Amino acid sequence: MPYYYVDEMTREITGPFEPMLVPGIGVQIPGNAIELPQPLPAVESGYAWVWRDGQAAQLLDLRERLVFRKDNGLSFYWTEFGPLPDHLTVTPRPNEYYIWKDDGWVLDADAERAGQAAQADIERDNRLRTVVIRVAPLQYAYELGEAASEQLTALQAWKRYALNLARIDLQPGYPAIIEWPIAPEQSVVSPAI
Repeated sequence: MPYYYVDEMTREITGPFEPMLVPGIGVQIPGNAIELPQPLPAVESGYAWVWRDGQAAQLLDLRERLVFRKDNGLSFYWTEFGPLPDHLTVTPRPNEYYIWKDDGWVLDADAERAGQAAQADIERDNRLRTVVIRVAPLQYAYELGEAASEQLTALQAWKRYALNLARIDLQPGYPAIIEWPIAPEQSVVSPAI
């Protein structure tokens, strides 16, 4: 009769092995071993023999495989034998705009559009901060009546750029496709003294 080892934590069956014969004592069988009436057949690819409920069962082996939650797409490594619970899949979520539906990841177009719009707003606001930094000295020079013609031209260009930034949501491909306006020359022209 064949002997097999049973892992104490995972209950995975490995072997068979020949028990040790100790002179004067006899055959020694480890505490984590089982004796089966016949050898186990070769395990199928992707499966493992596991000791469950007092018998050997061939179970799906997805251990050390990256699995994904269907509710939020978060991933982790699976550590158990058998099929995955219904709330998990081995199929990765393509991106944060996909939801699990009808046994697969499906694009949520509304969520994607909202996410792209939010990213566009962040980028637009970052660009508008640059406008404020560039326009302030030019505006002060204009208000004090000390602006040179180059400064007035630069001030108008920056204001036009700010207006174009504010209108990106009117572009036909917005928010998936945005043609960002080109910023004017970044240098602030100092008045001639």
